[in-house]
Formats: sequence, C-alpha cells, structure tokens
Amino acid sequence: MDDRSQQVLAIGTTFFILAWIVVLLRIYVRAYMIKSWGVDDWVMMLALGCFTVYLVAQLGGVYFGTGRRNADLDPKDIEKALHFWYICELFYVIASSTLKVAIGLFLLRIAVKRIHILIIYFINGASIVFGAGYLFVVIFQCTPIHTFWTIAPNNEHCLPRDTVANITYAASALAAFADWTFGILPGFIVWDLHMNQRTKMVVVVILGFAAIGSTATLVRIPYIKGLKTRDDFLYETTDVAIWSTVEPGIGMTAACIATLRPLLQKILSKTGLSTPRTNPSRFTPNWGSSANQLGSKKQGYVRSPSYSHGMDTLRPDISGTRTTVTGGGNNQSGSDNSSEEHIIGGATRPGGLNISKSVEVTHVTETAPPRYPNERRSDDSMV
Repeated sequence: MDDRSQQVLAIGTTFFILAWIVVLLRIYVRAYMIKSWGVDDWVMMLALGCFTVYLVAQLGGVYFGTGRRNADLDPKDIEKALHFWYICELFYVIASSTLKVAIGLFLLRIAVKRIHILIIYFINGASIVFGAGYLFVVIFQCTPIHTFWTIAPNNEHCLPRDTVANITYAASALAAFADWTFGILPGFIVWDLHMNQRTKMVVVVILGFAAIGSTATLVRIPYIKGLKTRDDFLYETTDVAIWSTVEPGIGMTAACIATLRPLLQKILSKTGLSTPRTNPSRFTPNWGSSANQLGSKKQGYVRSPSYSHGMDTLRPDISGTRTTVTGGGNNQSGSDNSSEEHIIGGATRPGGLNISKSVEVTHVTETAPPRYPNERRSDDSMV
C-alpha cells in the first residue's frame, strides 16, 4: 500500500474527539460536581491544548501528503507537508511532557510517604528537563530552521538523522520509564491504607490506569528507525506519526477516565443500577497515624465531615472527625456530650430489673496541613 494517509487521518480524528470528550468530562466532574479543581487539572488542559495543535497540524500534513510517497506528490505539497510534520514534532514533545507532569500531580493528591512524593517530583522534574532539552534539539535540528521543509529533513544543514533518531529513542525510553513508574507507584501508595484487599486492587488498577499510555510508547519505539530514512520521508515515517498520536491520546484518555468515578456513580444511581448513598457521612476505621495522637485505634472511628467522592478518603493524613464511644457505670450527669438511658424503679414491675446505661461521646476533629500551595483538602476527585 503506497497511500497510508487515511490511516493517519482516522487515528488523528478518533483521538481528537476522544481527548476532548474525556477532558471536558473531567472538567465537569472536578469543577462542577465535586468542586475540587486542582493544579493537575490546569496542566491537563494545557496538555490538551498542545495535543490539539499537534492533531490539527497532523491533519494539515495529511491533506498535503503525510502517508504518501514523493512520486505521487507535487513538490510544493511535499514542502507544506514537511512543514506540518515539523510542527507536529514540536507539539508532540510538549504534549507528552505536559501529560507526564499532569499525571504526577494527580498522584500527588494521595501520596503521603516522603519517598513516594520524592519519586513523583523526580519523575516530573526529569520529564520537564529532558522534554525541554529534546524540544531544543527538535527546534534547531536544522539551521536555518526552514531547511527542514524547504529542502529535506536529511539535508546538510540538519543534524544527522541517526543523531535525531537516537535522541528520540532516549526520550521514548524515559517516557516509558515514567509511565511504568506512575503505573506501579499507586500499589505502594495504597499498601498501608485501611481497606480490604479487593478494594485496594480496584484502587491500584484505577490509579495505574492513568499510566496506560506506556504501552503505546513501547510500540512506537521500533518505528523510530523511520526517522533515519533519506527517501520518501512522509511515507516511511507513517508509523511514527500514527503512534505519536496514539501515545499521548491513550495516556490523556486514561488519566481523565481515572477521575470520572463520581460521574459514573451518578449515572448508575439515576439508571437504578446502583443504590444511591443517603448518608452524608462515611466511616473509615482507624484512619491514619493520627490515631497514635488520640490513643488506641480501638477507641473509635473516623467520620468524614461531608460526603465526598474524593481521593481524600485514601489519605491517611487527611482531616476527619474521630468519635470516641466509651461505656460507663451509672451517670446522673446531663452534659451535652453524654447520653443516658435509665430503667428504674416504678418503670418496672415489683422485683424487676433496674437498668442504667451511660454512654459518653467525645468528638475530636483532626486536620492535616496542606503539603503544597493552594492544595484543596476536601472533595478531591478520585478515581
């Protein structure tokens, strides 16, 4: 087959529609349903913007010749297609790096242990630094820049194609490493949380879903050799173009789907497939290290102050209300934090039992300070 432009068009159109749908749904959930808009949401919007520019440029390239052989194209169309290819290359780098940062910030919402937080910061920092370096190479791979499309990507004014390909290999390896790290890390984050194994597995799968783009990254690597071609560049790099769309497209889709649980619960509730929760409070036994400050973990339970779909419920250091219930002997006090029940004397027949029960209830609210500026502590959207 000497014309693969329709393949590029189909993949580009599919992920253009899909990316916008899932990001808009994420905006609806975060900004309107649970009102927990965060930095990761802003960064995801930036990634969507870059990905959109990439896709528009790719569609322009398809119109002029991406996916076809030079022999079937007018020289002026080849130049325009290469110009669009160059723009795609720039915004692919920006979109991919931005997406990695967005996923890292998403995981920071539930990371508690210092080592996990440092790992996320390291991966995000590496993605930014290496992404900036890679972008610099892509921009100035030819000098003057316009010779990339006015002559050819492999002309004497450009870096050797082997060099560009090797740098691309390194960037892809780093991207795959970041994706797999973000995919595995949630398992360690939820390891010490007080939930059953089945729930832990569900949480790990949903959080790790945000890193599923690594599969496309690995598939793309073998096709990078197409960048070394000297003839029919627009045709020989078709697979690179396709998988450069699939990689951030899948990653963005998965990362946004991981935030849509509140919307799914609402839909299931309205369709009768799930029983809605009528109690605004949720109870989690022995929530976090704060139990050590309040005494034995057996003294009570933690009640979330308001109904939340948020990832706060996965945070053992987050705020909550601990209710301690203790039994006692006969108590004639009428204080606000105690309740009594008496069955005495005349309330029973002669010879009957006299029963007296006293229950003292103590409420303690515990709040953890934010770990970074503008952090929202309530109703963080979850998985």
